Amino acid sequence: MKHLIVLAMLASCAASNDASYIPGFSPPATAAGYTRFVTPTVEQIKPGDNVMYCQWIAAPEDVDRQIIDTTGFQSKGGHHVALYATSSIEEVGTSRLCTTRDMLTVTFVGAVGSEGVSSAQLPEGMAFTVPKGFALMTNTHYLNATDKTIEGQSVVDIKLGDPDHPLKGAGNLAVNNDMFTIPAGADYSFDGYCKATRQLSFFMWGNHMHEWGSHAFSEIIRADGTKEMLAQDDMWTTDLTFNPKWTRWDVNTPFVVNPGDTFHVNCDWNNTTGDALTFPTEMCVSTGFTLEAMPQSICEASPTM
Repeated sequence: MKHLIVLAMLASCAASNDASYIPGFSPPATAAGYTRFVTPTVEQIKPGDNVMYCQWIAAPEDVDRQIIDTTGFQSKGGHHVALYATSSIEEVGTSRLCTTRDMLTVTFVGAVGSEGVSSAQLPEGMAFTVPKGFALMTNTHYLNATDKTIEGQSVVDIKLGDPDHPLKGAGNLAVNNDMFTIPAGADYSFDGYCKATRQLSFFMWGNHMHEWGSHAFSEIIRADGTKEMLAQDDMWTTDLTFNPKWTRWDVNTPFVVNPGDTFHVNCDWNNTTGDALTFPTEMCVSTGFTLEAMPQSICEASPTM
């Protein structure tokens, strides 16, 4: 009963927010079975501005929650909305420019482009898990290509799972390659290797760097020495930091990693600052979602195999 009350409260909150839109922004009505969250308005987005805001849209609960699907819409200038579960708790309605440290406390649970299409569709019968004690935060990106100052607003429509009939949770593995030091004012490349200890079946995989990234790739080196690409980003952009370009595999033919295979992650940067850059100001991470249900796991990479 407690779970049903929570869902009812969320639905009620979403309904009351449906009319709270900025002038000129008229998203379609919330679809049946979805809960709508309206992000705080970002004001004074000037011509040429390219901004990413972290915005807290739901408080933590004392039970796990499941997200089956995410859709949404954005006003003029909207580029994407990425949805995260975060252990960094701030008041609902908090809206500020994202920082690199925000990525240390989050788990990806969905994303949409400005046209409302999900960029993280899950296989049938699976859901992203929002652990108890985690809030919901959006990374909301606006790019003003006009010659006038605009306001930005987005809506995120979330299909929550039934707590009394939970779905299979998507597993998550991140390969963390953090032993680098990027010299000041220089181009730099770094490799990390991490050996798989169990069989994993991936249906999504993507890379992660910050604003000084230039290129990245991640691959699997099989036990026999053969290599298979997981994800390749030949031209890194800041947008990819919170909205990765996912490689996808069909749930019936996932990308299988076997014990003894090695994850290889390579990142290239262009450090335009006057200081050396280290983790977490910059990052070199690759992450994927698995058919095997498991909590988020970290595989710490080494510079050598």
